[in-house]
Amino acid sequence: MKNISLTIGIAPLLLLAACNGNQPQAQNPVEGNQPSQIAQQEASEYASSSAAPAATSASSKPESAGKRPTPQEQKPVAVSYKAGAIQPYSDAAYKQALADGKTVVIDFHANWCPICKVNAPHIQAAFDATHDPNVVGFIADYDTETALEDQFGVSSQSTIVKVRGNDPGSAKKIGTLGPGPLTTEQVTAFLQS
Repeated sequence: MKNISLTIGIAPLLLLAACNGNQPQAQNPVEGNQPSQIAQQEASEYASSSAAPAATSASSKPESAGKRPTPQEQKPVAVSYKAGAIQPYSDAAYKQALADGKTVVIDFHANWCPICKVNAPHIQAAFDATHDPNVVGFIADYDTETALEDQFGVSSQSTIVKVRGNDPGSAKKIGTLGPGPLTTEQVTAFLQS
């Protein structure tokens, strides 16, 4: 309260001095600051404070206090995977799909594997036929995603696993298809099981 009354007393003097072209010459107890600088700073602080009658009323609240964003202001969360489709594996997309409660199907594919190459169109056709929005498919590189292989007990390329969980650490394998040659019908049945 002491600062507000001091500020109220200085602001009119500053205004009066500025109108007359005079600079106040009072001594300032703070070293290094000129009296006019302090008065100007206090006047600007007063004008921006809630104590200034012209700036705000006592009953009004700052605009940001308690204000909730409207639906137009809320930014949608970008989904890094496509539900009902198979796509290249990414750790972020895998985590997000699990967090969103999706069933995740992982195809452990190796580019050098002839069976993987034969299975790829059948796996794609099965996803195209089902378009289940609760299933997300990923093609994981058998040679690099060894942590996933260890977690789900995959010991051979051309293996497909189905997992559920809230995050990668809690994900559990609920089904396995392969290894070996697969038909579109087999993969479709696996996706729908």
